[in-house]
Formats: sequence, C-alpha cells, structure tokens
Amino acid sequence: MEEQPSHVPPFEPIVEMRSPRVYGSFPTLFGMPLAETEEDLRGADVAFLGVPWRAPTTPSSFFVGGARANFEGTQLTPSYFRLNSLNYGGYLPELDLDVFEHLRLADRGDADVFQDVERTFSAVEAEVGAMVDAGCIPLVMGGNAGPTTYPVLKAIAERADGPTAVLNLDAHGDNQPGGWEEDEPRAPRWAATWALRVLTLPGVEPARYYHFGLRGPRNDPGTLSRFVELGVEREHIYTYREIRRARQAGYDAWAEELAQRILDNAAKVWIALDPDVLNLGSTPDFGAEPLGPTVDEVIELVYRVGRAAGRGKFGGVSLMAIPHQAQSLHETLIYVLLYALAGVLSSKA
Repeated sequence: MEEQPSHVPPFEPIVEMRSPRVYGSFPTLFGMPLAETEEDLRGADVAFLGVPWRAPTTPSSFFVGGARANFEGTQLTPSYFRLNSLNYGGYLPELDLDVFEHLRLADRGDADVFQDVERTFSAVEAEVGAMVDAGCIPLVMGGNAGPTTYPVLKAIAERADGPTAVLNLDAHGDNQPGGWEEDEPRAPRWAATWALRVLTLPGVEPARYYHFGLRGPRNDPGTLSRFVELGVEREHIYTYREIRRARQAGYDAWAEELAQRILDNAAKVWIALDPDVLNLGSTPDFGAEPLGPTVDEVIELVYRVGRAAGRGKFGGVSLMAIPHQAQSLHETLIYVLLYALAGVLSSKA
C-alpha cells in the first residue's frame, strides 16, 4: 500500500461540505446558493442577510437563565441559524406546499459590521436596498435591534410605491425617547429606542404601526403614551389583554381581520420579530416574559399577513435579539419564515 504523504497525517479527517458555504464551515441558509455579488441576486425571489452585531450590554441587562444570551453572543446567531436550517426543507405537508419549489432563495452572507454603528447601518441599508432592487423579499437576522430594523425598513420604505405598514411582534415597547444623533457611536441605545425611531422614516406612517404582544413590568409607564403622541393608534397596540379577548372570540378570525387591516391601502408591510414576544416556556432554551402569545398564534398571524400581502406587498421580515445557542428557538423561527413565505404563495392578492 502506498505510504501517506508526510504532510498529511493519517489521522486527519476528510471533511466534505456538499452545501454552499458563506465562509469556513458555515453553510448558507437551507443550503441555498450564495449570492456573492449583487448580480447574483438577479433571478432570486427571496434573499437572506445576516447582521452579526451585538448590542452593548451591562450585567443589569442580562436575563435570567438561558435568555441572558438574548444580548450576549448574538453576533454569532446568523451563522448558527444557518447551521440549524440544514435540518429542514421547504415542504409543509399541512399546507401541501413546497415553498422552495415556487420561490428561489439566495443567501447574501453577512453585512459588514463596524465599531461605529452609523457605518454598520449604511452597510445594512445598502445590502437590503440591493435585494429590493433585484426584486427579492429581504429576510434579515441579527444581532440585536437597530441594524436589523431601522436601515432595513428605510431601504424597503424608500422603494415602496406608497406607505409601508409595520407589524412589530415584541413584548416590549423599545420606544425610549431620544434621537440616534444623541447616542455614543460605540454604545448606541438602539435596542431600547428603535420602535420609536423608525416611525420618523419617510414612507412610514405612525398610524400604520401595529404592535403585537406588548406586556409586562419591564415596560415603563410612558410606553403607550410615547407611541400615541407620535401618531400610533392605541387600538393598534395589542397587549396580553387584547390577545386574550381575541382567543375567547376566535383567534383565527381575529388574526385574519387584523392582517386585512394592516394591508389596507398599504404599499408594503414589513414584519419585525423579537422572540421575547413568545410566551415564557414556548421554547425550552429561551424565555423572557409570561402571558405572551403561543408559537402557533405567532406563526398563524405571520402566515395570514403574508397571505394578505401577496408577492407585491410583502416587504420582508427582520428577526432580532436571538441567542446563538437556542436551537429550539431557531427551529421555531425557521417555521416563522417558511409560513410567512407560504402565506405569500397562498395569496390571491
């Protein structure tokens, strides 16, 4: 038998990755093609972008248990989410629909992240703008709120033919006062302020902002009034109490009516999701607040919004503040994305 070359140890394993990779051993989302250039986006229907940005944290901002990673380690989340996505295809037997048979997905890799958050915002905005210009629905995952929200919505709304509606699924208001110009560039306050700041963007009307899942004592007494003062309709803020009444009356019909209302006379709808919207215990490796909507309720609402929007009005989805090691949460969010796209495909709009 021929001897092994001296520079290749006989115990060295041979690793072959059969799926495209973003870099190293990290695959693309669902093993789909990597769009290395803007030209590669042409012909895709959906494009995925990672934003590996971690918000500034202090010990007082850590959540107890596994959810403390809501802030720490989120710069790793897009890559780990891609790894977990390889367990899935696009076929949903309950709908008898293969999402990827009808929609071509491309992975754009990760946006560049800089010490100065303004530069990061510019990079994300440019990437999302290129996706929209190529005709793609952008799916964006952080990283914490800020780079996954403001520049994403800015790029979408600027290119829409009319007002862009916002559906924000979040247990918290994230609407502390103050402009981004007041922030320290290396320690921005975006996680606590982004929901108020996006309402000043051109093409985003506060009256078309909808907040689902708001609840609990981590919100301060000014949470509702700050939204209302800027023009958000109080009846568009659905707290635990409104969602509880919806369950009693019939959740599916309520969610369908809400989806239709969100899309009424809107050119686009953009969905933002922070996993703390989910009820405590919804996934074993993540939890932030009790009294929240279930996984089923969140997925059903996202599906119905996608169906009400259709291909022409569905602006995209941003997922934020996701622990990189929370595998069951990643799997839940894979369902969220697939159901949103399934809704788009099921639309008669």
